[in-house]
Amino acid sequence: MSKISTSKQVIKLVGKAIGDFSLVQDNDRILVALSGGKDSWSLLYSLLALKKRAPINYEIQAVVIAPEPNTEYLGKMASRLNSDGIPYKFIYCDISSIVTKHLTNGTNPCSFCSRIRRGILYSFASGEGWNKIALGHHLDDFVETLLLNLFYNGSIKGMSPKLAADDGKNIIIRPLVYVREENTARMAEEMGLPVVDCGCIFQRAVDSKRLWVKELLTNLEKEAPNIKNSILSSMSRVYNRHLLNFVTKN
Repeated sequence: MSKISTSKQVIKLVGKAIGDFSLVQDNDRILVALSGGKDSWSLLYSLLALKKRAPINYEIQAVVIAPEPNTEYLGKMASRLNSDGIPYKFIYCDISSIVTKHLTNGTNPCSFCSRIRRGILYSFASGEGWNKIALGHHLDDFVETLLLNLFYNGSIKGMSPKLAADDGKNIIIRPLVYVREENTARMAEEMGLPVVDCGCIFQRAVDSKRLWVKELLTNLEKEAPNIKNSILSSMSRVYNRHLLNFVTKN
């Protein structure tokens, strides 16, 4: 029996997530946030592959929030998108200058940059009539975010595969919820996708808490290989009456 490629496995898991969480409906206009990294590339090509055989119609466009025009990484991305006939839009914004000007002590520059990018995405999507925004958060992101909130914020809070954005206009979907990070890397390699960084001067800033959680999970997996899947499953199996906020006072 021939081995199924990682790309096909990822596409299958994205299809399962779409079905399990009703992420895509007929006539949706989906904007895929393409950073140039392995995760967003894998998401884009998975959605395109599923679109070819879906019993419904939906539209897909990639959007890239670029720090400046005419950079090398944009050329590589545009070349691949053009060769495969994928519609896309580059939005230019000098995010580095904004972050540098407004960054305060104790604020992670990558988180700040992410918020700015998200705001640009929301505005573009609502202005151009895209009703959903697809983000490339994978299984590891879901698990790590849950543990970060549990350990450092004292809250049981994670990511959702589908939610209404804070602006009340956009719907965010995360179809890679069942896909492990290592498999987006393999898919990108298999498909020869031009994985590039965003060129941001803050891209190497280290989130020490997230790094610690990553290392913790890596060590825990040595003893419990299925631990990430178990933690992810726990997010949909919540027993409310066994939590503090459901204690009643007589």
